[in-house]
Amino acid sequence: MLPFFLKAKTISDAWFQLIYNIFDNAYKQEIQRGSFEKEQYRLQYPGIAVYIEHPGEDMVPTMPPGSGLPAPTTMEYIEDYFVNYLMDPKLSENETYKYASRIHHPMPKGGTQIERVMEMLKETPMTNQAVIEIGDPEDHDICFGNDGKLDPPCLRLLDFKVIPVDGELSLTVSCYFRSWDLWAGFPTNLGGIELLKKLLANETGHKNGPMYAYSAGAHIYGYQEDLARIRTLKSKK
Repeated sequence: MLPFFLKAKTISDAWFQLIYNIFDNAYKQEIQRGSFEKEQYRLQYPGIAVYIEHPGEDMVPTMPPGSGLPAPTTMEYIEDYFVNYLMDPKLSENETYKYASRIHHPMPKGGTQIERVMEMLKETPMTNQAVIEIGDPEDHDICFGNDGKLDPPCLRLLDFKVIPVDGELSLTVSCYFRSWDLWAGFPTNLGGIELLKKLLANETGHKNGPMYAYSAGAHIYGYQEDLARIRTLKSKK
């Protein structure tokens, strides 16, 4: 199977295109590990590469009036996700990690991982080293979800680069997810990451630019299939 390539204007646009096309470009995967283990299946793309031109606009997917479908996220939820899951490294009881605890991980020479990346983007903006690592080799043994099962971080890295966009140097971000819930996770995750990118752009004096997103495990769950078909008017063959 070939990976699915997508160019979109906004996060909401990218979300709809991925949901619309998943039925013709995905395979069915019975879940053997992680969330919904042995309870659900996934319709999963073999791989996706997504370019989003204006990720700061129109983050929240809309549902057709009268459809009765709940939106997969809200702007309030995205902002809360940014503040509490990407910016606050403090762990709650029984949490073994969250993205913020990795993003703000203390460095051996002082400061945090995000502060080190910020310094790079200020001092050497054309660097290829401004990467925030979310994943860690030990995750295979130490990262447990609330259900007590191993659940390593879905987001593995954030790669920030300053590139020319329409004649101006702009800050971009590339993110990779090992596994990705497209229906509910995609717009919230990317909305939060966009707010983080905007923060870094402001702090480092760069124009805020586009976004690139990749995954070899982007999917919808079986219980979401009917919702996705209603939203896209795609009937089962």
